[in-house]
Amino acid sequence: MVFIYGDGDYTNYRRGLESLGQRVLIGEDGGLAPLCGGLVLPGGGDIGDGLSDGEAGVIRYFIEAGRPILGICRGMQALNVYFGGTLFAHIPGHRIPAGDATHPTRAIGLAAALLGPGPTVNSNHHQAIDRLGDGLRPCQWAADGVIEAVAHEELPIFGVQYHPERMGPAGEPILQWICGRVTG
Repeated sequence: MVFIYGDGDYTNYRRGLESLGQRVLIGEDGGLAPLCGGLVLPGGGDIGDGLSDGEAGVIRYFIEAGRPILGICRGMQALNVYFGGTLFAHIPGHRIPAGDATHPTRAIGLAAALLGPGPTVNSNHHQAIDRLGDGLRPCQWAADGVIEAVAHEELPIFGVQYHPERMGPAGEPILQWICGRVTG
C-alpha cells in the first residue's frame, strides 16, 4: 500500500497507482505511515519557511523504515529541503497560465533508465532546487539547467519536478518505480 501525504484532491495520483495494482491511503495522519510500504509526496503549493512537523515526520519515518519515497513536483522540493537543500523562490519559464507546459530534458542514471536519455516532460512549477540536499544527486535537467529529477545516493528515494500522473503512458514508469519497491 502507498501513502499519499496531503489533504488535497489526489485523484490522478490514486488512479495512476491503482492502475498499477497498488492500494492507496491519503491523508496527513502520520499514524497511517506504518500501514504503508511506500510514500508519495505529491505536488501542491509553495514551500515557504520549511516543512511542517507532520511532513518532516512522515519523511523521517519512511527513511528510517527503509521504505521508498517518490516526490512529485512540490514533493521533490520537499525532499530537497528535508535533506538540507534550498529552493529558488521563483524561476521563469516553467509554468503557463493554464494547464501544463512541456519541454525536452536530458536524463542520466535512474531517470534515463525509466524514461530514456531525452524525455519530454510536463511543467507547472515556479519553485525549483537551488542547492542540492545532502545525498541527493541530479539525474535529469531542463535545457535551462533546472533540475528535473533527483535520486538519493543510498536510500530508495526518487524525486521528479514534473507530474507523471498527468503524462499518461509516458509517465507510468515513474509510478511503476515506487510500486515495484513497495512490500507488504
